[in-house]
Amino acid sequence: MMMTEATLRKKIYLAILLVSLVATSALVLGRVNVEKQSKSVEILADYEEFAIMADQQGLSAEELFTKLKDAGVTGVALKEESLFSMVDEQKAISYDLLKNVKNDIDWTKKYGDKAATYLASEELNPYSIVVRTYDESLFEFMKSGIEARYDSEFYTFFDESVKTIVLKGTIKDIYYTEDVRYKDYLSRGVKLPRVAVSSTIEDMGLGFDAEKVAQIQASGLEVNLRPSNFDHYNSKLVDAYFDEVERYNAMPNTIIFNGREIMSYSAEKGTYDLALYDQLKNLNIPVAMVEAADQLGFTEQKGVDVLAKDLDYNVVRVFPMIEYIQQRYNYLGYYEGGKEIENTMYRAITERNIRTIYFRPYKDSKFTYYTDLDEYKVTFDGLAKRLEAHNITIGKPSVMPYHNTSIYLVILSAFGLLILGLILLKLIFDMSDRFGTILLGLGLIGIVGINFVAPNLSLELFAFAAANIFPTLAILLAIEFTKDLVLSKKVLTLKGILTKFVIALAVTVSICIIGGLYVASYLSRADYLLEISFFRGVKVSLIFPIVAFVIIYIIKYGYKRNLEDLNDNSFFVSDIKRFLSEDVKIYYALVAAALAGVFYVYIARSGHSTNIEILDIELIFRNFLEDVLLARPRNKEIFLAFPALAAGIFFSARNYKKLLFPCLFAATIGFASVVNTFCHSRAPVYLSTIRGLTSMAFSLVIGIIVIVLLELINKAYVSYFGSKKYE
Repeated sequence: MMMTEATLRKKIYLAILLVSLVATSALVLGRVNVEKQSKSVEILADYEEFAIMADQQGLSAEELFTKLKDAGVTGVALKEESLFSMVDEQKAISYDLLKNVKNDIDWTKKYGDKAATYLASEELNPYSIVVRTYDESLFEFMKSGIEARYDSEFYTFFDESVKTIVLKGTIKDIYYTEDVRYKDYLSRGVKLPRVAVSSTIEDMGLGFDAEKVAQIQASGLEVNLRPSNFDHYNSKLVDAYFDEVERYNAMPNTIIFNGREIMSYSAEKGTYDLALYDQLKNLNIPVAMVEAADQLGFTEQKGVDVLAKDLDYNVVRVFPMIEYIQQRYNYLGYYEGGKEIENTMYRAITERNIRTIYFRPYKDSKFTYYTDLDEYKVTFDGLAKRLEAHNITIGKPSVMPYHNTSIYLVILSAFGLLILGLILLKLIFDMSDRFGTILLGLGLIGIVGINFVAPNLSLELFAFAAANIFPTLAILLAIEFTKDLVLSKKVLTLKGILTKFVIALAVTVSICIIGGLYVASYLSRADYLLEISFFRGVKVSLIFPIVAFVIIYIIKYGYKRNLEDLNDNSFFVSDIKRFLSEDVKIYYALVAAALAGVFYVYIARSGHSTNIEILDIELIFRNFLEDVLLARPRNKEIFLAFPALAAGIFFSARNYKKLLFPCLFAATIGFASVVNTFCHSRAPVYLSTIRGLTSMAFSLVIGIIVIVLLELINKAYVSYFGSKKYE
């Protein structure tokens, strides 16, 4: 018997899908293998703030750090000394711009003769910084630090009765005050002067304070020396830094640069000194990339992204405990001590691949700290216990091995997306077989071509396709499932409806989880895992399935279409015309406005870049789920989308057709959400998968409850009105 063309096509499609599943599985397993090798995190305390806290409590820094070590802190981060930090600590130095120094009529009397003569020279740039001190030891510390780090043409020293250092600056280095407008007696604006108050020179590194290093090491904690940068005259910075690292026996677990540029970065050259690369490569020291406050990307440091790429992404993601998190002590009057801060750190570590917590003390106000040091041990003990379930330990920060995606596996995987896309077009629009064959050929060629011509773009496109194809497939199945129930003349029992719901939920959510794994497979390259590169389709992948749902629903159900016409998909145009010809009523506009508001909240709540915050009660519930579950399901899935799917199954079985659209619309949000979980590339695959499965399990229970309640309500309705809507 000869094989028909249709049968041959189905076998080809099936074979390609099987190959795609195997290739995708290989990509996912490669990612999982990389993720499971990064299972330790360090707690690094900030010296600066804890030293202030120690002073407020009447403790020495060493005493405080000893208590932190006992609590579970693994190290202390120490910045280089700078002119600004030394003045801030009230050390016996002062500095100012030369142009400001000369504003004082008696300025020459404040300096030695040689220094005064040099400063009086008209050739010296007025934007240079002049430093003076009477303290010999401070002068020697600054002098040796500057000589070790910067080129000789940058500085001049005067070892007189008044020790003077002149550092050559330019107008590009200047710090200005905020704009202040002068006004006349009639309150009219007169002028807007710019006042030069200082220079970037005040923040350049001068070396590390040996006394502070000794305090940290005496407590038994490791010291992480954080280098600063000055973007010119900096050819010796790298050697000077590693000389001090060796001197103090303080090899860092990860290098955390201080300031707006990485060490040795030159604004003029637009890059860093290769000596930095050589040292980090030879010593296998990972680069720290500090997470931004909105959890999207990293705080800007010039050169760090290039350095990370050059080092094959030997990177540690760092979570900075910024001020609003420090103040989450005794949060909401519900969480005692640092419990909510513990929750915040736990989420950062488990969900965002954070492997260094840059820890700062709990704050009572902007300037004062909570004094109960025992709370830190409670926090870190609780954190360590919760991390055990994820096989994560507290210690040295771990680094994910470098990982790249196989271009050939990606191609084979993407072939499956093409087949699913063609199947969807066939099922939705009844596309002709000939047109499908043409698209198949063009698609196969296009997938291969774009992978070799634009491999970075291809990963984005395939991830975007997977993030939309799979939820659309789930939507189509849900609509067809309910449509079959509507057209069926068989009256289902409650048990039958529950069985239909369990099948529909399991099939559609499983499809979405598989779709999520496809997305995760394409986003498994090292730069995506570390979120140095972003998947830019996260928001759109939440919107597209909703648009697809509306189109599919109109095609399959129509608009006010008669029951006998539901099997015919050719009414699409007439359905649109019927909808557009409707008389617009006031409540239509009100409903549309309400839906628009819900849609905005839905999109805005999916990220961290808006001002919409969750309710306190929701935060408490989320934290509860995180405490008792390995992965917390998304609330919109378990409380809105999938209970709505259960209601949709019930209404279709009982022939309440008018109620199907809002139910299936809400279910669509859940399908998109399950896949969208995997679109956040930094989240480990196992966690996103467990989150989807947990959501299914919760929704199964809640959905059954919803169906039982609806059946009771329906029986009461039928009993009261004396008719059965579903006959």
